[in-house]
Amino acid sequence: MSRDPENLILKYGILGSSYPQGVKGEEIGFYRSWKPYLIQAGFYHFLLGLESYLEFQKKLSLLSEEKVGVSLALACMVEVNVAGGILAQAKEGNTSHTKKSEESSDSLWDAFREENPVQIFAVGVSEPGWETKLRKLSSKVQDGKLSGTKSFITNGGEADTIFWVTKADEGNPVYLVRRKVQEPTDLKLNSNEADPRTQIQEEFFHTDFTPQVSHLKLSLCEYPISSQDLVLRNYGNLGLTLRLKELLSLVSLLIGKTKKISLEVESVAKEREKLIAWREVFLSNLKGNPSGDFLLSGFPYPIEGLLATLTEYWNLSSPKELKTIDPDFQLFVWEDQFTQYLIQKKKRKL
Repeated sequence: MSRDPENLILKYGILGSSYPQGVKGEEIGFYRSWKPYLIQAGFYHFLLGLESYLEFQKKLSLLSEEKVGVSLALACMVEVNVAGGILAQAKEGNTSHTKKSEESSDSLWDAFREENPVQIFAVGVSEPGWETKLRKLSSKVQDGKLSGTKSFITNGGEADTIFWVTKADEGNPVYLVRRKVQEPTDLKLNSNEADPRTQIQEEFFHTDFTPQVSHLKLSLCEYPISSQDLVLRNYGNLGLTLRLKELLSLVSLLIGKTKKISLEVESVAKEREKLIAWREVFLSNLKGNPSGDFLLSGFPYPIEGLLATLTEYWNLSSPKELKTIDPDFQLFVWEDQFTQYLIQKKKRKL
């Protein structure tokens, strides 16, 4: 007989705390303190080809049933969908790697299967004034030096490595930027090399919703880059696919977040069950990684009914006011420029 999955927050968490038991979470970070437990529970099995995307989504929903779990599910799903999506694309599309670069790329996957040491990846795409257009990115590599600013890097405050999307004459290469730089006694530089510790300016911040998740604004000035740091030759249309995966995962977070209220309010329960059934039908026959075309076929994802029912139950004027009940609801009603672009793109296809 199979056992029902356990909620990690209930199993390992501490009442009134955002961190697991027996861990100095405030010193090591929110996501970093929980990631070993996520690895043990198989949250990265989808990336490793061990389970379906639907099973990953179900795990996110279960995690999101607890308040702290919404933040943890967001941190996890961004790393899996975006950083993991870049690695999967690199593994599939880059066929001209050297043996050394192949070994380096393969070692990156350890972040999703090794509990010690914990490694966290984040992705830098958004820049000031880029308007969701890759052609407007200003980050570039010139003469082996990377310069640019990324304005909103989710998980960035805890990340060991940033996957940095740049602009080049042909395409948008992605490079690895390592934040954990060696100590001065271990750092050996040639006379013509810049000290990478002086090339980084960081600004950490949190949002009102999912406040445990760390975000980062990061500026680089002539940060040393080598050919071994190239992880993906062209980000290109991959961005659309990754954003759709994030939006689909938000469906799963909403399913989890509304579990408790659904036990008390029949109308909410009905709409929530409709959403669960839709997800089951949409993803049940999916094999492997969902493509952009597949994800776009179901977009926009049908969360309006559940949000409208919640709005009516709490006697609010619009779903945007749900944030007055709980700031985390902003996750489900906020539309950035890229989401608006996807909506217009889908309308053109109809």
